[in-house]
Amino acid sequence: MSWIPVVEPDQAPAPLAALYERIRTHSSRGRVANLWRAMGQHPASLAAAFDHYRALMDDPAPLTKAQAELLALVVSATNGCSYCVAHHGPRLAKALGDEALARAVARACEPAERKQEDIDRLREYGFDDAAILRATEIAAFYGLINRVVCGLGVTLEPDVPAWEFGSQK
Repeated sequence: MSWIPVVEPDQAPAPLAALYERIRTHSSRGRVANLWRAMGQHPASLAAAFDHYRALMDDPAPLTKAQAELLALVVSATNGCSYCVAHHGPRLAKALGDEALARAVARACEPAERKQEDIDRLREYGFDDAAILRATEIAAFYGLINRVVCGLGVTLEPDVPAWEFGSQK
C-alpha cells in the first residue's frame, strides 16, 4: 500500500478518525483511498491536502469538471504517476462521456517546459486569466500529489484498474 506504514481507518486516533470519516463520505467508493491513508502519519498535512483537493476539484469554476479532470490526468501522466492516472482517467472518461478519448489523452502525455506562448494559446482558446490561474493551481496540486504518491510508493487500490499512459504498451 505504501513504502511507509499507513494509518488504517479502524486504528486511527480520534482526530484522524474524524478526518478519515470526512474523506470517506466524499469518496465515490465509500472508503479512504490509499493516498490519504499514506498521509495519515501527519493529519494536519492530510487535512490541508484534502481540503485543497476539494476546493479545486469540487467546483473548478471557471473551468468545467472535464477540464479539471483533464488537467489532473495530463499532469499525472506526464509525471509518471500511475496511481493518479488510474483514478483520474475514469473520471475524465465519465466527464467527457468518451473513454477512448480519455485513454488517448493519457497515452499522448510527454513532459515539456511551459512558456509564455502556452498562456497566449490558452487565451486564443477563450480562457480568461481566472481560468488560467485555476488551471495552473490544479496542475500544481497534481504535481505535489504525484510526488507524494510516487515518493511513498502508494499502491493502487485492488478494485481500481490501472490505465496506460505515455509511451507504455
